[in-house]
Amino acid sequence: MAQVCTRKGCGKKFDRGDSTECWYHPSPPVFHDALKGWSCCDKRVISFDDFLSIPGCTKGVHTTEVEASASAPAKPVAAAAPSHVDENGKEIYGAAPSVAKDLTSVSAPEAVKPTQKTLDDTKTVNTSELQDPEGAEIPLGTKCKRNGCEVTYDGSNRDGCAFHPGSAIFHDASKGWSCCKRRVLEFDEFLKIAGCQAGKHLYLGPKEEKSDAIEEVSCRTDFYQTPTTVIVSIFAKKCEEAKSTIEFHDERLTLDLFHQGSKRFKTELQLFGPIIPEKSKYKIMGTKVELTLAKGNGLSWSGLRAGEAGAGMIRFGVSGRTGTIGGKEIIYRDQS
Repeated sequence: MAQVCTRKGCGKKFDRGDSTECWYHPSPPVFHDALKGWSCCDKRVISFDDFLSIPGCTKGVHTTEVEASASAPAKPVAAAAPSHVDENGKEIYGAAPSVAKDLTSVSAPEAVKPTQKTLDDTKTVNTSELQDPEGAEIPLGTKCKRNGCEVTYDGSNRDGCAFHPGSAIFHDASKGWSCCKRRVLEFDEFLKIAGCQAGKHLYLGPKEEKSDAIEEVSCRTDFYQTPTTVIVSIFAKKCEEAKSTIEFHDERLTLDLFHQGSKRFKTELQLFGPIIPEKSKYKIMGTKVELTLAKGNGLSWSGLRAGEAGAGMIRFGVSGRTGTIGGKEIIYRDQS
């Protein structure tokens, strides 16, 4: 019969004599402000679900032994107090008299109340309204996704889920759920807090609907030039080269770029001057597409598109201090 490993961070089912590797956390969990993690690891997360998903850092074998919690240290026995003389001159052995305390002034400790910041930082997905799709095939052994439920699917158990619709709360040393009043100190005890709401198990969750709609967008375009080329940058992130097309023509440029999954930039540019298509090229980068256009006549472009004159004077210096390279004289295209 399959058993469940009791090591922290594992929780997998295993059979007797199973030599499958067990990855677990040998040290206790750490909760500081909104951060959660294990004292044996450096990783810290905010979401409680992400905390439960932190993989173990130590390799071992599965076990069903429950780790004993650290017992409270024994209260030290007070040493015998020295003798003293009272106001009547008698010598008395034992503890010296102490000043009486006003016990009524000592108030009982208040119950720990989570702050609003703690509630905001520990929000998890509310699964109370979610349901598995009708007729969905659930693989055997799939664990219920609802908070506080540890049941796995055995082929028929879809009902009888006891879970927490709220979010986990960790405030100072107190641990609990926002939907329940119970608070505990030990993390192991927190995991054992029974769910307060009943419903069906959630093994798969709702089916994600992928949208195939393509969004037509425009992309920022910039350029600079040398005496023989014009370098154009089109800022389209994560462009898909297999789906995109770039065509060079004598005096125009055709672009159809698919990027960021569902965005499309399609345009045709009438260029300021002629180019040599067979010598022009492009390069797709992570954040942009870079085109290198080979000039057809070596003249300076005052803009990228035909008729543009917003770029002003383009200097081709020889000292390297004016921001351009190459030519020794300035050649302008006749705009008349």
